This record gives sequence, C-alpha cells and structure tokens, in this order.
Amino acid sequence: MNLTFYCSEQNDLFRLLIGQERHCPRFGEIDAALEHAQPGSGVLLLADAYPKAELELDERHLRLIRDKRLRVYAEYPSSLPGLDIGSPRQALWERGVVSSERFAPDVEALSILAMHGCWFLPVRSSGLTPHLVLARIAGYDKAVFGLPPEEAGETHPLLFDLPGTSVLAGASKLSHFVTGRYGPMAAWQSIWHGIMAWLDPENPVPLLQWKPDVAVRFGKQDAVPPSYESDALELSFRWFEQHVLFSTEKGKGAMKGYVSHIDHQGRQMRLVSSPRADCAAESAMVFAYDAVLNSNPASRKTAEQIMNYVWSAPAFLNDRKDSPAYGLANWYDRGPIFYGDDNARVLLAGLAVSRLLGDERWDDHLLRCLLANWRTAGSSGFRRNFLRYPESFPDGRGWQHYKSEDFISCAPHYQSYLWACYIWGYALTGYEPLLATAKQAIRITMDAYPDGWTWTNGLTQEIARMLLPLSFLVSVEDTPEHRGWLERMSGELLRQMQPCGAIAEKIGALENGKYPPPQSNEAYGTGEAALLQNDGDPVCDLLYTANFAFLGFHEAAEVNEQLKTAEDRLADFLCRIQLSSDKHPYLHGAWMRSFDYRLWEYWGSSADLGWGAWCVESGWTNAWIAAVMAMRQTGQRLFDLSAKDRWQRRLPALLEEMGVEQAL
Repeated sequence: MNLTFYCSEQNDLFRLLIGQERHCPRFGEIDAALEHAQPGSGVLLLADAYPKAELELDERHLRLIRDKRLRVYAEYPSSLPGLDIGSPRQALWERGVVSSERFAPDVEALSILAMHGCWFLPVRSSGLTPHLVLARIAGYDKAVFGLPPEEAGETHPLLFDLPGTSVLAGASKLSHFVTGRYGPMAAWQSIWHGIMAWLDPENPVPLLQWKPDVAVRFGKQDAVPPSYESDALELSFRWFEQHVLFSTEKGKGAMKGYVSHIDHQGRQMRLVSSPRADCAAESAMVFAYDAVLNSNPASRKTAEQIMNYVWSAPAFLNDRKDSPAYGLANWYDRGPIFYGDDNARVLLAGLAVSRLLGDERWDDHLLRCLLANWRTAGSSGFRRNFLRYPESFPDGRGWQHYKSEDFISCAPHYQSYLWACYIWGYALTGYEPLLATAKQAIRITMDAYPDGWTWTNGLTQEIARMLLPLSFLVSVEDTPEHRGWLERMSGELLRQMQPCGAIAEKIGALENGKYPPPQSNEAYGTGEAALLQNDGDPVCDLLYTANFAFLGFHEAAEVNEQLKTAEDRLADFLCRIQLSSDKHPYLHGAWMRSFDYRLWEYWGSSADLGWGAWCVESGWTNAWIAAVMAMRQTGQRLFDLSAKDRWQRRLPALLEEMGVEQAL
C-alpha cells in the first residue's frame, strides 16, 4: 500500500492502518506530505482541527499534485481553487446519502449513512457530481423518496471530485468514523476501502476492522459463558447505580436517560429535564431487585428514597381530596398531566418495590392511584390517553364526567397496562368492578383486532402490550376464551420473532397510525415516529416493543409454559445486544432503543423528535429488561398477591374517601 498521510497520530483512519501493521508515512505539514509522496501514489490530507476547518489547498498545491500524478483525498478544506466554500455548519436532521454508484455494489446509491454530530462545509458550486451528500431524507436504510432538489439548496455535497484535478474532496471529516460512531459499520468499511483503492489502484488495500467505541457484548453467533444473563443483570444494576441517579431536596430521583443525538465526539448527553414519575418508579424497582439479590443496603435506601419522591407533593402526588385529580401521579415533576399508561407503570413498579422491600408505607398511595385512574375511565373501560388539570375539568367538571362517558379507544399502548392494574387490583382486593372494567375493555379490543386498533409507533408494540393484562386475566379467570385471547396475541408476536430472538417491527394501516413513518422527506424529524419506514425493515424497538414483550412473555409463561421458549430466546437476544463501552462508560451496561438484527448494531430511522434510534431510556427500556431478568433469576413473577390482606383491609376506607361507591 502506497499512501502518505497528513494528519495527527490520533486520526481514526491512520490509527487503524498502523494497528493493521501497514506502513503509512505521516507528515505534520501539507507541503511535506505532497513533496515526499512518491510520484503516482496516493495522499490523504486529513482534518485534524475538526470541527474547525483549517486545511487550505491553493493553485501551487494543485500544480504539484498534477506534476507528480498524485491522487489526493482532501478532507474538510476551508478553501479549494474554483469553489465557493462557506463557513462550518452543523447538521440537525440531515443524514449522509450515497449519491453515485462509486461504491456499488457494496454500498448502493441512496443508501443512508449516519455521521453523528456532523459538521460540514457548504459548497456552492454547480457542475459537481458528488458521491456522498448530506440531506434531510426519510427512510430506514435507503432514501425512499429520493434526494431533495439541488436547486432548493437542501442537498449538500459531502464527497466529490474537484473538477479538472485528481483531488477527491470531503466536505466533512469522513475519517472520523470511529470517534464519531458513524454507521452502518459495514457501509463505512466499504466506503473507505473504495477511497483507498482509488488513491492506490496498484496495490491491494485492507478492509478496515475496528471495534466500535460503543459495541454490543456478544455477536449473533458468539459462544456465551453460562453466567451471561446474570452478568447482564449485574451490569444493569451498576449502570443504574452510577449513571441514572440524581439528588433531590428529599433524597434521590432517577433521570429519564440519554438523548439519541450523538455529538461529533461520539458523546450523548443526559436527559435530566422534567423528571418523570414512571421512570423514577421503574428505576426504584431495579434498585429494589439489587437490594434483594445482592443484599445491598445502599440500593434498598435508594429505592426507598426514589419511591418517597414519587409519592411526594407537589412533585408527583396530587394530594388535594377535593380535586378530581386526587390520587393521580403527575406525568413529570409538578406537571399535572396524567397519562394512563404512565400511571399504570408507576403502579406496577410500585407494587414490585413494596413487595421486594417488605414495606407497606406506600400502600395507600398505590391503591388510591389505582382507584383514581379507574374512576376516570369511561363506562366501557377505556380512559382518555391523558387528562390535564385543570384543563380537563372546566366549569366544575368532576371525575364523574369521565367515569360515565361512553369512550372507546382500542389503543393498547395507552390502555392495556391500566387493565393489568385493574386485574391485579381485583386479585388483591376482591373488588369486582375492577375486574369487570378490565374484561369489558379487553373484549372490545380483542373483537376490534386488527383493523379497529389505533397503533402508536407501530402495530407490533400494541400486540406486545396485550400480553400482560391477558396473562393476569388468565391468572384470575382461567377460561377457554381468556386463554384463546392470550394465545392469539402471543401467536401474533411469535410471528414477528426472528431466529436470533429479536422481535421485528411492523406497521398497520397508515390511517390507523398515530405516529407513522414520515411520508415525505420534509416530515423527517418533525414529530414522534416509527423506527422502520416499511414493513420488512429489520429493526427491533426496545423502547416500545421488545421490553414489554419480555415482561409479557415472562408473565404469560406462568400460565402457558410453551411461551417459556420465546421468553428465553428474547432474553438471549437482549443479553447479547447490551452495550459495552470503555470510552463512554455512561452507556456501559445499558440498552438503546433501535437495534438492527441483520447489521447487528444499533441503527434505525431516527425520525422521532424526542426518542430517536440511539436514545437510552431508564424506565421503559432498561428498568423492565433488568426487572424481568431479576424475576427470572429469583423464580418470581410480577403478579404477586402477598399484599392481599393489607389491601383488603385498606379498600373500604379508600373507596369511601374517593367517593366511588356513592357514584356507582
């Protein structure tokens, strides 16, 4: 290989080649690199100062390149003869797109590339034929609607030939692919193989190999140690302990996670604004499992502190008895918005914490919150996706308005975990109306499947959400009909399960989708969205589907042992794709949202405005995965009736306090 470098020793590309024992002369000055390069060889002028643009090529350099018949890759140049190059700009929703056949067949035209935190130099010149561009485009791994029109100024050249020369210019730092965590990995391997093969056509060039700075623990076919699942759980425990907690005036809270945006140094920032009740309670559950499994008194104290925070006013608890929102848990700290599915997970996690710690101090809060949600559900058992206080209660409107309304919404994402809570509440108290409400709503929902369902980010997640209430229902009323419902939903989910254990996403009819894939380039990044663009995209969603399917299969396996195999396969998949990173320790032991089970790396259409492909969510994703692994290790299930005597004693007073019996 006959390549000369102008770069620092720390450049990703240079380090990899040296690590593969390639001879690569390196110089600290552009002139020296060009002058020492052998005639007819290749030269790489790389962007050490990125995101500052300091590389300058002038006519003198071009004459030397021409006279020596050099082939040159010039990266992130602030000036090139004949081109109008603007000041550095940072991409927001733009992604890299292959715009020629130069790298085909390995990387086809319109293939999408991730260049995280990309800074680029706008090149204003007609007549260029770029090989890579930067543009806001929709798609999973291909730009399905093509590229935006060039005349609109929305497509920016990233890699192009400088006309009349043997210079290949990059308008960003393409050699930053390791530090910047570019993806997909295989595409960047092929792109750099193609660039180096052009620079040095007379010699074979290597296919670059590297371990990503943020990797997964095991490959799809790797042999795993016997302890790999317990090791995964321990890594998750330590991740929560070291990277999720924050201090409050009264103790501890749990942040929501880490944002999907990855900056040009490969970093992800903490998402600490507006702490949420569901994430906090779910995180407390993880600490409670750590306290039990590892006899960890510090984790016990942390779980207690977080739960006290969740049930404190005015942070999350609505404690005014004269309020129609009495007993409900705020969506976020001092945010009186009440999503039913979020309240449900506060209840599910809270019950688990109470049992694990043997602590009944939160019993009244839990039972009151259950009744508060139930009394704001309609006559058919469905609750508004969310209520706000005071906006949802104008002119003296009380909770009775919502209890009596005929409202139906077959959207398991928002509804089904409350049904699970009602069934569990019935099993703990014997209060029949809770069970009747859940059964009525479940029957309507099952009759409406699939065409009458509203799906949120995909149809698979809605199916996954149904496993928990149906498992609970079979636990309290084991009838052929109830088993049939569970078998139908689990069967639908098993059809989406891949040989590796991943659960593939699919979308339903677009008209039934609340947050469908973007239907134009312009729509990318403007709202919540699915991770896939079309059915068949090989993506598994760990924020909305796989996590809740894991919980659902675990509970369902208690009433249908044939589903234990599915649970085990999903557990194996999750253990393998747990994050591993020395460079970014705040990600080590966590799970991100979007995993491509063909590429075997975290990847997806990151169109979601808030929770993109690389986000790390503490509660929904990481807490439930860890909790189910802990249940598997202890031989327990979520549905536990040890608090039955206590709840039965507390129920009459709380029914009277909430005014429920009078209303009925």
